Amino acid sequence: MITWDSAKQIAAGTSEEPLVSAADSKHWICKPVYFQNGFVGALPQIWLRQSVLDRLKIASEVLPNGYRLVLLDGWRPKQLQQALFDDMRQKIATENPRLEGIQLDEMTMNYCSKVSDDPVQPSPHLTGGAVDVTLANASGVELDMGSAFDEPSQRSWTTYQLSGAPMHHRKVLHSAMIQSGFTNLPSEWWHYDYGNWVWAWYSEASVAEYGPIEHI
Repeated sequence: MITWDSAKQIAAGTSEEPLVSAADSKHWICKPVYFQNGFVGALPQIWLRQSVLDRLKIASEVLPNGYRLVLLDGWRPKQLQQALFDDMRQKIATENPRLEGIQLDEMTMNYCSKVSDDPVQPSPHLTGGAVDVTLANASGVELDMGSAFDEPSQRSWTTYQLSGAPMHHRKVLHSAMIQSGFTNLPSEWWHYDYGNWVWAWYSEASVAEYGPIEHI
């Protein structure tokens, strides 16, 4: 599992590739979940780097018949990242009342990173190279993935041992995304990276492509 300290040797990304709106297409469904749920700073559209969108198109094409990608989140402004971290920290504190301080922060960071615009290790979603994604059937109905999106539990880990359809759905999603050049954050079945420092670490690359982006 990646840690911020273990990835400090990765050189900062400097690509000036722009953010592009993902907008609904034949390749996927857009569901900007944080905007729909009223989080401060959330945007009504999902924005990603162009190369990330190109790879998502590939992923949509290698999915078996009957499956569709559903994009839940992409680039985040710092205000939203802070709101999500605070919300996740509170959820974990409520479920684990004995945790506090550094231990609480560390558990929270399994599911949501702290706000950072550090050029070497920015919050992954601030780079436009992180995407949260799930699957739907051909009719657009989201499929059971074995845990809720953003659920802070062991069930959210990609390789958590499930049975039946949910495990199959995770494998289908994972296979399509990995084939398309993404890496997966092990603690979140929905989180995939391309071009940022998290992707570089899991790809054993010495240099990231993308640094933080402050504004659209």
